[in-house]
Amino acid sequence: MLADVSRLGFATAREAAMAILERTGVATVPGSAFYSDREGERFVRLCFAKEDDVLAEACRRLERMRA
Repeated sequence: MLADVSRLGFATAREAAMAILERTGVATVPGSAFYSDREGERFVRLCFAKEDDVLAEACRRLERMRA
């Protein structure tokens, strides 16, 4: 899934992905890896190929980015 993270205020998708990892421990892939133009800078990719309990914990951690 590509999630729009533009409201978080990062200049690039890589900056957003690194901040998410540092603040929450949840790894994402910069959306720019999937686009040939600047459109991808708004997104990070999340993968859901995990067990339900791992996904639930990731969701709890990602809530920290709302603050």
